[in-house]
Amino acid sequence: MENFLAKVNINLFGIGGLDILILFVIAILTTVLMVFVGYKLLQMIQLTGYKMKGFTMWLSETKWSYISRLFMLSFLSISSMLITNVLLDEFFVVTVMNYAGVLFFLLFSSLFITNLFSAKQKTPLKYTKRMTRFVACYMVITLIISVVIEFVGFLFIPYLSYGAIGFMPLLLLPIVFVSYYIMLPLEKLISNSFIKKAKVRLKNVKGIKIIGITGSYGKTTVKNILGKILSEKYKVCISPSSYNTPLGLSKTILNNLSDDDEVFIAEMGAKQRFDIKELCEMVEPTYGLITGVGNQHLLTFGSEENIIKTKGELAEYITAKGGNLYINTDSKNANELAKTYKNAHNLSLYAEKHAENSLYIKNVKTTKSGSNFDLCINKEKVHVSTILLGEHNISNILLAANVAYDLGLSLSEIALGIGKLLPISHRLEIIKSNAYTIIDDAYNSSVEGSKASLDVLSKFDGKKFIITPGLVELGSEQFNSNFEFGRNMASVCDYVIIDSGINYDAISSGLIFAGFNESNILIASSLNMAVKLLGEYINPNDVVLFENDLPDNYM
Repeated sequence: MENFLAKVNINLFGIGGLDILILFVIAILTTVLMVFVGYKLLQMIQLTGYKMKGFTMWLSETKWSYISRLFMLSFLSISSMLITNVLLDEFFVVTVMNYAGVLFFLLFSSLFITNLFSAKQKTPLKYTKRMTRFVACYMVITLIISVVIEFVGFLFIPYLSYGAIGFMPLLLLPIVFVSYYIMLPLEKLISNSFIKKAKVRLKNVKGIKIIGITGSYGKTTVKNILGKILSEKYKVCISPSSYNTPLGLSKTILNNLSDDDEVFIAEMGAKQRFDIKELCEMVEPTYGLITGVGNQHLLTFGSEENIIKTKGELAEYITAKGGNLYINTDSKNANELAKTYKNAHNLSLYAEKHAENSLYIKNVKTTKSGSNFDLCINKEKVHVSTILLGEHNISNILLAANVAYDLGLSLSEIALGIGKLLPISHRLEIIKSNAYTIIDDAYNSSVEGSKASLDVLSKFDGKKFIITPGLVELGSEQFNSNFEFGRNMASVCDYVIIDSGINYDAISSGLIFAGFNESNILIASSLNMAVKLLGEYINPNDVVLFENDLPDNYM
């Protein structure tokens, strides 16, 4: 092997063949490593919907903490190599020490990656076709820069030489930005192509009824409730999970929609103005549901006014098309929005008067096992039972039932569908264990949802625990909302475990203000640590509520 390398007759800028070969091997190895070192950056690009505004907000909201870690990785790699070279220069020739920097870089990079992937991830990076293209571009740019750095180090910084590659982590953020803007035109072409195909596919399903659902909270729950009820009469296609973006809905239409489907239910998500308008123009719904309007994602919307206007984009579209609009007016902002649209079906669980031919609910009874109530319209009435927990879910049922009735289902068919409803995973899902009862509400992160979950918790016997990091993505309202969350906990919970320092001050202040025993406020560095801490206090027959799980950008 050595004889072969010695015969390599290459000389570039005064660098011999063996050195060039080593240089390229190190550059390729570095490129692969930087995919893993930059994992969090790639993950956040994906989680923010490939929107640079959301990505830069994550950097700002987290105080550039991940970039600080990348800086520390470079600092440790380069400084360790320099110190070692200077100290041992008298004993070894520089050529031997050229490799020391690379070894330190590999060591610290490996530790960085191990630490990164040992942390729990709520939504791991998915290597979709789009992300695969993005990573390919990212790797090409990384490889080119790695080669340039290696050449510069070898030629001009003898004490670093190959070890100059230790500067690479500092360049990952610029590489992500460059990759993003290089790929953007191509991705827009591909996205528009998918959306166009989906629109054509949807139009080709003759006579299909299209329903759009939006809101600050409750979208997925109402979508599943409505889908189950309508299935008593129709063949229904609903967007799975939280597929509520243009590409998510396109994927649903192209992969899941059948020619004989009679109803398509599209969940519509938004984090900024005109997101809902774009989805409306794509699927063209004639039925629209607004589940409630709160301050969720206030950070990206910028103001409550923008949230109201964005949710109102569905109302505006439906009204302009002469369709049927249904609004749950139990939230203040949704009630204000309803006043703008006079033809909307304004529905409230607590309304004293009911419009003619509008379904309403009375005689509500909620327990830790579920709920039962009377579903009424005019002089008709049917008794209904469901295992779904909490009054807020009855409110969701009311919204879905009104749509189902207008689509031709009888009261008995609606009641039958309601009786078949099952809890949605991580949304007030009851999990029985040998030790204690678990209420899993990990996907909830709204002010309104947190109140509902505490109401459910209050129905249970035994000591009551809550594990929560608090509420996030609320911008300027985050402290106040978590302070109020703490006050609400105080009247229900016996122990509060806060599994992050992000909202600790706000929640603990609210608890103490409400007279909560300060010694029963516990803090843990992670969800895993919170569960271990829980085991020291909880007994059989007690109950614990897992409320919200931090998005990965806060991990």
